[in-house]
Amino acid sequence: MPRTPENLTPVPDEPVVTGSGGLVVATDGTRDSDGAVRVGLALARRDGVKADVFSVVEAPSIVELDGTPVPDLEQLVEIAVDERGSMLLAQRDRTHPGIHEWPYELAVGARVDTIINRARATSASLILLGLGSHGLGARVSQRETALRVIRAAGLPVLALPSDAWGVPHSALVAVDFTASSEHAVRAALDLLGEDGTLYVAHVTPRLAIPQGDPRSWDEITKGGLISKLEDVVRRLNPSPGIRAEYVLLHGDPAHELVAFAEETHVDLIAAGTHGRSALGRLVLGSVSTKLVRTAKCWVLVAPPHRDAPNPDDREAPNDWS
Repeated sequence: MPRTPENLTPVPDEPVVTGSGGLVVATDGTRDSDGAVRVGLALARRDGVKADVFSVVEAPSIVELDGTPVPDLEQLVEIAVDERGSMLLAQRDRTHPGIHEWPYELAVGARVDTIINRARATSASLILLGLGSHGLGARVSQRETALRVIRAAGLPVLALPSDAWGVPHSALVAVDFTASSEHAVRAALDLLGEDGTLYVAHVTPRLAIPQGDPRSWDEITKGGLISKLEDVVRRLNPSPGIRAEYVLLHGDPAHELVAFAEETHVDLIAAGTHGRSALGRLVLGSVSTKLVRTAKCWVLVAPPHRDAPNPDDREAPNDWS
């Protein structure tokens, strides 16, 4: 995990206000979102931007299961809002003990849509939220908020485990040479700031070496791919303090990325998404979905860069969506 104990430093009583490029820290006040709060405020302090601590209370159904209207719906919403406010204050005491001011915004509405609308309204550059639950029950009941926001946001989303803190010092980015993966590299560089280690990785599928070919797999793939990865980083012109390492992996993309991240103890894994249809995600699965569900570190997912559409996205060699 990140080495700088940013979470031990009290946040300013008055948040830094900027016109754009701030962060939306989506929290439900539970321990699942503690990591998002700690990291969001640490990044905001480092970069001099606003961390918009934002929470959504979903209104209860207006009718009972038997169709009977719910009495005093407005009162129930008021109770839920008051309870959420208390939870956010308790979260403040867990994540940043000793401070008094805790600016946050509460809204009532559909959780995913309201978070995304908040990010758009504030011109946020990043949404941070907790990884939360990812079991079968969570999928059936649509509780996988992180994945639902990732699929609909249109801007980078950073999903964090509950114990996350500080700012990142290393990132592993999956690159398949599409616009979305290049955007993931850019987003990872933004998170690293002025210094850190950037691992730029390409994962090739498990294909048999042609019979009679005396070369090893590394000899077949390494030359051209490494130079392409170097070109991607060169185009983005990272800070002189960023050390780039180039990695070629072989096998199932999500599995290989998670294994490499655990072996090298990187702070976050980043990948792009191609925005496949719901049917495509259901049948094929996706790398970003598997990363969010299986990685123990931070996961950053970036959409295709709207200013740089890539016609090759529809024929990407790997399913990074």
